[in-house]
Amino acid sequence: MNVQRVLGRIATLLALLACVPAQGQLFRAYLESTGSDANPCTVQQPCRLLPAALAAVADGGEIWMLDSANYNTAQVDVTKSVTILAVPGALGGLVATAGGAGIFINAAGVKVGLRNLVIVHLTSSTYGVNFTQGAELHVSGCEISGMQGSGIFAGPAGSKITVKDSVLRNNTLYGMQLAGDSTAAIDRVQLRGNGSGILATTARVTIANSVITGNFNGVHAFANASQPRIAIEGSVLSGNAYGVYATSSQAGDLAEVQVSRSVLVNNATAAIYAGQGALGTVTIVAGGNTMTENTIGFTGTAASTIYTRGNNTLAFNGSDVVTVSLTPLAAQ
Repeated sequence: MNVQRVLGRIATLLALLACVPAQGQLFRAYLESTGSDANPCTVQQPCRLLPAALAAVADGGEIWMLDSANYNTAQVDVTKSVTILAVPGALGGLVATAGGAGIFINAAGVKVGLRNLVIVHLTSSTYGVNFTQGAELHVSGCEISGMQGSGIFAGPAGSKITVKDSVLRNNTLYGMQLAGDSTAAIDRVQLRGNGSGILATTARVTIANSVITGNFNGVHAFANASQPRIAIEGSVLSGNAYGVYATSSQAGDLAEVQVSRSVLVNNATAAIYAGQGALGTVTIVAGGNTMTENTIGFTGTAASTIYTRGNNTLAFNGSDVVTVSLTPLAAQ
């Protein structure tokens, strides 16, 4: 065997070794109701609780829950990029208890995915998912309910958040609280019976194909030394006190909401409220919506600006427009 061939094989071996995670670090770790945290978290010897699997999995890896069970006893702290999922047909349960969150994500640059999980309140809780530091949070097929705070709190500036095919219900404060200068995409989500459905104070938020019902504010854009922008399309906002509620208070504030091709029905106070303060700005653009059987269709403070494309359907409301004026928005 010549020297070049030997050196080539050594180089290949070193490259393969570089791809092998450190001892105890798996690309895919496994949990099972009959597992043990003394196990290595392999599919043959799964662990029992999420903290053990998080210790075993490599950064950027996956944790699979193989059957239906609860997989934590206290707040689960996530400090690495990971996807946590229950396999189809399994109920991956977590509790938020002892005054903490179900899952707490707090590490710079991490990207976390949560799939097919059910997170519930037990005794005392803050959030179902508390995302205070990181780059990305992706929630799919999850149900989060009963939190004494919010179902999901997301605060990191510059982060990306997606929530789809999920249910956030009966959370005391908000179904979803978007506090940071982030970008959020919400698709096919049900927000039911929360204190308010969605609160955005800074974030840029897109809401599509969703049902927002039985909350106080369905969607609240709250500009407080900030500029939240929300786009709502193809969604149903029903049975809330306010379907859409946009407010501002300080100089430089801008709360901007666009509502299109949506149904706003049976909202007890108003379908759309624009509450511009003395110094801030509130702008709402509405087009192609059906607004029926609300106490009021459009209302707010006189200084607010509500643009209409002239193709909204308002019928059977107590009043269609109160206090505010509608400004036609010409086609371009």
